[in-house]
Amino acid sequence: MRWLVLTVGLVIAIGAAASSALAAQDQTPAKQDVFLYVDTVNGSRPVGVAPRPLSCTQTNNFKRGEQVVFRAWGSEAATGDILSTENVKSGVVQVPGVAEPLKLNWGAHGATSNRVWFWTAAWVIPADYPLGTANVKVVIETEAGKFARYDYSLTVTPSSALKKGLKAKRATARKK
Repeated sequence: MRWLVLTVGLVIAIGAAASSALAAQDQTPAKQDVFLYVDTVNGSRPVGVAPRPLSCTQTNNFKRGEQVVFRAWGSEAATGDILSTENVKSGVVQVPGVAEPLKLNWGAHGATSNRVWFWTAAWVIPADYPLGTANVKVVIETEAGKFARYDYSLTVTPSSALKKGLKAKRATARKK
């Protein structure tokens, strides 16, 4: 009897290991039609908080009231063509809790002698936006009907300057 129990246990263990190995083989990534890179920088026009010493500094940690600038670059896999207004139908940033997606705009950035072209969308974090991690989605659709989606996380932290203003606003609202 003991031998039977050990044999059944061994068969179950081998079966579990084999199914895990087969499942890992089936997880090959889907073919990508469009490649996309996304990052964020702090903008130069925060609302209610002091600007950072340097604007356009790459980060994904922001205080309420700061301006987030989403930046995106990409290319079509088949042709290698850069994603621009020539081949992009639409581009948006979907921020949780924000009703309307932010429209990505194509343009030149940097000093005249060293310009770089890419997609951007700016957003000022509201004073009452939830703290913690926000999982943002950047979606681009090409004229050929191909899609690229990039999931990006940013962290929202409190701002002491905005906290004082928000407390005063809530106190005024309670009096009404």
